[in-house]
Amino acid sequence: MIVRALAAMGRHSRLLLVAGLLGGLAWPQAAGILRPHLTELIVALLFFAALQVDPREYRLTRAGLARDVALVLVLQLLLPVLLAGALHLIGWIGPAATMLVLIGTASTISGSPPIAQMLGLSASKALRLLVAGTLLLPVTSLVPLRMLFGSVEDFSIIAPALRLAAIILVSAGGAWLVRTVILPRMQPNAEQAVGGITALLLAVFVLALMDAVQPALFTDPWQVAAALAFAFAVCVGLQVAAALAYSRLTRSEDGSVAGAVGVVAGNRNIALFLAALPASQMDPLMVLVGCYQIPMFLTPIVMGPFYRGLVGRA
Repeated sequence: MIVRALAAMGRHSRLLLVAGLLGGLAWPQAAGILRPHLTELIVALLFFAALQVDPREYRLTRAGLARDVALVLVLQLLLPVLLAGALHLIGWIGPAATMLVLIGTASTISGSPPIAQMLGLSASKALRLLVAGTLLLPVTSLVPLRMLFGSVEDFSIIAPALRLAAIILVSAGGAWLVRTVILPRMQPNAEQAVGGITALLLAVFVLALMDAVQPALFTDPWQVAAALAFAFAVCVGLQVAAALAYSRLTRSEDGSVAGAVGVVAGNRNIALFLAALPASQMDPLMVLVGCYQIPMFLTPIVMGPFYRGLVGRA
């Protein structure tokens, strides 16, 4: 009965994400309860997401590794540098401009592999880019952050990035070990049940990140509406641009890989900067940070038609 219930959750994973977002809006106090346990949530989320990936998909050639590193450098270094330069030329300053560059600078969220799974895309590609992007973040972030703030002496992204990278490697490595030694072939009902656990954990995870939105919604709803419109435009725009560009540049790749690149490009871990940047820099951005969670975790619903078309065309 438990397995059937979890499998049903897996089949309705998109509804669970909506429930998590609505719960975060209606019950912001939940973030105070859940946030101290974010590490445990990330470990569990990545473990069960990686558990659904066939161990053979982790095999990577030297060319494949070089391609992943090149992708990370484009997404986390070249993109934010170009954005910061363009914003400087047109004279656009303020929280939205800062947020735009930080989005481009950040590595992808821990939820990218399970989101890719929900969309029928390559979870292994998303997981590899998650690991590579997090490991390279201390290096790739230096130039964009210096362009934003003028100095990088007062903060360091190294410790939180390396800590998250260690969590990712332990979680994914544990799942790979289980799949290799214990479950080399997972039955369909077991895979659906694991998918249900992943969806449930993802819904709880987003619930822990939504506490800044509801208070702002009551005090300044127009600010929240503008922030939400900005968040959707950036998140969706980055996904579409990255997926189409990758699909065009690598015609030999299937659409599920290009789609995973899109998911990674648009869903970025701004929360990492909360631990690294001074509060004076991040406090004006908290409404934008909270609003950005909404299009990210609605990606399986909002972007479903686009990614199905991408996979079909490929």
